[in-house]
Formats: sequence, structure tokens, C-alpha cells
Amino acid sequence: MIPVVLVDDEYMNSMGMKQLIDWSALGFTVTKTFTLAEKALADVIAHPPGVIITDMNMPNVPGPEFVRRVRAAQPDTVIIVLSGYGDFDYVRASLQSGALDYLRKPVDPDELTAALAKAKAQLAQVAKRHAVTALAKQQQVQQLLVTPLGYTDAAIQRALHLTVPAERRVVAILNLQRPELTDFLNHSGAVNGYFWQQKDAFLLLEGDWPNVRHWLSTLPAGVGPARRLVVISPLAPTLADLHDSYIQVLHAAQRTYFYQSADGLMVIPESPEAQGKLPIPTLDQVMAELAPLDFDQLTEQTLALYDVLTQQRAAVAYAKQLGLVVLMAVNARSHHRLPHYDHYVSRINAVTTVAALTETLQQAIADGRAVHDNHFSASVQRVVELIQKQYQDPLQLTEIADDLHLSPIYLGQLFKKETGATFSQYLVNWRIERAKAILHRSDTDIGQIAELVGYQNNGYFYKVFKKQVGVSPRVYRAQERQMLV
Repeated sequence: MIPVVLVDDEYMNSMGMKQLIDWSALGFTVTKTFTLAEKALADVIAHPPGVIITDMNMPNVPGPEFVRRVRAAQPDTVIIVLSGYGDFDYVRASLQSGALDYLRKPVDPDELTAALAKAKAQLAQVAKRHAVTALAKQQQVQQLLVTPLGYTDAAIQRALHLTVPAERRVVAILNLQRPELTDFLNHSGAVNGYFWQQKDAFLLLEGDWPNVRHWLSTLPAGVGPARRLVVISPLAPTLADLHDSYIQVLHAAQRTYFYQSADGLMVIPESPEAQGKLPIPTLDQVMAELAPLDFDQLTEQTLALYDVLTQQRAAVAYAKQLGLVVLMAVNARSHHRLPHYDHYVSRINAVTTVAALTETLQQAIADGRAVHDNHFSASVQRVVELIQKQYQDPLQLTEIADDLHLSPIYLGQLFKKETGATFSQYLVNWRIERAKAILHRSDTDIGQIAELVGYQNNGYFYKVFKKQVGVSPRVYRAQERQMLV
């Protein structure tokens, strides 16, 4: 309903007008009536209605002056004036000052209905104009924060009033319905601007820390830290730092959804040192720790690792990479015969919560156990164990066959029949998976990595790695590092 204020020094006139038509049927409601223009003006300035219907011949404040003062304070409020006989000069001055229409006393119901229809149409145009302006401003804020060089756009700086030096932070309020917050943001003087990403609001907030705390206390009850997670970036010393602040807040928001935090206030420390180092092992260390474990131990250790990650809110990309390392360990324990391995890789990359990730890994471990229970023959099992423990050495099938007192041809055929891969393929797969694990988070020289996984010739290692993975070791490392940011 559109709120309407009636102003007339004769109280009964206002009461009569309230009974003249069915206001609610037309989409209006009379919220207040005033007999004194000064009181009406003070209230309208503080609480702007949609429509004001005012008498022109008011004591103390002439009608045209009242219209001018309302229009100056609330330019979007629609004003309809009432005129008695002989008030035409007042009416003309009021229309020139911005009144929409005038009605003669006594007011005719049909004329009042027609005037309200015009008022509704004008308010609709105002709302549309505001919506277009608000959308443009949101796009400007989004360009400022999301684009690394968005701060260099002088037009954006002027539109968002960023030319004056001030303390600014990026704030995110997560998982909202837009009507809950939009009106508050539009009227908050501390907010330079905001934009939406799905159900998350990203704001550019101005003020020192005491003012930020005060602003938080004024948030509507349904969207404050008691009900929603609010993330606040460190202070951005310059406009150029706003993009980095946004990225910090964005990553914090992603972690919140991944680890399923519900509410609270998260203030990102001013310096990385203040965050402390997370007690999280490197992926290479994890692979080494998981390799000798049986399936029960794999499950227990995997859940323990994700408990640590959840407590520390580790990067989502790291959590997924760790999941892939666990999957590699399961596959190794399953003699590289884990069913639907590629499907599990896709599921790990696509999960949106840590609960879904640990559930996927437990399913993979269960599948790995089922495969492992179908034991290899003793001879093939011995070959697999040698590869997994001595892959750094120049292993030869002929030498292993001699130790087992078997024909190399027979052992090779038996190995492929039971594992699905030739001895050479299995050895290469194992070595490259180990190399990938080291590349994930280690700064070890690639030449040293080649030696660590059994390749004395760096060029040959590059060739084999690229054939297996699709990119060179150096590119693979760069890609994985980028994902872990």
C-alpha cells in the first residue's frame, strides 16, 4: 500500500476525505493527518510518504511555500493540493513548485480517484528510475571490486564519491533474501555502494573501526551477525587495494559455505602474519603418510585430516586437492584398479561442502576395499609391492622374475592379466602419481623430483610426464598453485 498523508487545518475535512473513497482498493492507505503545516512538514521530512494531499490555505505556512519545502526535502513524494474558491493563485504557484494535481473543495470522489491514479503512475516511474540508477551503481561497485584495475575509472570514483580520502573496507553478508537488506543499504550513509552475487551482498563500507562496529549494531535483526555470517576485510589503504580486499572476503565466503558455517562475525586480520600458520601437512606429506595404511586406517586418517581442515577453514581448493591425494592412495591400495576412478575425480572437483567430500572419499575407500579383497596371486602381489616401495630404483621385470624363479614372459603376462596394465605401464603410473603429489605443494626442483621418482634423465621425465598428464611438470605445478590460492 502507498502511504498517504492528509494536511488540512480543519480536522473534519480530513476525516471526511478518509471516508470518501475505498483507499485500499486503489492501493493506498491514509497513515497520518495533520492540522498544522509545521508538524506535517517535520514528519514528512523524517518519514516520507508516497503522497501528500494538502490544503492551500493553511495558517502560518502558505500552501506554495509548504509545497516548495516538501519538494526540496522529498523530491519523489507526490503532492496533490486542495483549493477553495478564490485560491487559484495559490494553486498555480503550487503547481509551478512541483505539485502533481489540484482538487477543488468539496472534493469529488471521482476527481480524487483520478488524481490518485495519476499519483500511482508517477510513483511507478520514480520507482523504475530508481531501479535503473541502483542497478547502474551496483554494476559500478562490482567493476570497482571485481576488476583489478576498476579503481582507475574516474567516472566510477566520482559516482561512488571515492575522491575523498577515507578508511574503507569490503564487507560480505551471506545467504540473504534481497528485500531483507536492500532498503537498509540504500539508506546507510556508511555504504558507498553494494552489489549482489546470488544470495551474498558485497558492500564497500566507509569509516574507522569504531564506526564499523556501530554500523554493525544498526543492521536489521534478520541480517546481522546473530543470524547471518558477516565477513569484514582488512582496511584498504588505497583504492588500488580494494580488489585484494574483495578477493580475501570472497575466499572467506567460499570457505564458509564449504564448511557450512551458519552465522557470526569474521574479521580478516590486517596482516597475513596475524593469521598464523595452519597446522596442515603438505600434500606430499599426506601421500607419504597414507601409502602404508590399510583401508580402516585410511578412513580414520582421512576423517581426522578433514577435522583439522574444518577447524582451520583451509582453502577450499586445498581441501579438494587433498581429496584427490586420498583418492590416489586408495587407488594405489587397490592395485590401481579402483572402479570409476575418473568419476570420483569429477565428484571431488564438483562438491560444494566438506560433508559431501568426506562422504565421496568414504565411498571410494569402500570400493577400494572391495577390489583389494580380490587378492592378486602371490607373484603379482610381490611385484606390486616392489613397485610401490622401490619405484625410485631402476626396476626390471627380468630381475624380479629371476628372484621369483619365474619366466619373465610368464610373469609379464600374469601381471597384465591381473592388474590390467603391463609392468612398465604400472611402474610409470606409480612414478608419475608420486611426481604429481610432490609438485602439488613442494618447491623441490623438477630435476630432483625426476630423480626422486626413478628418472635419471630429466628430458625423458618431462616427456613421460607430459604424455601421462597432458602438460609439462612446470605447467602442472603452476596450475595447481593457482587453484590453491
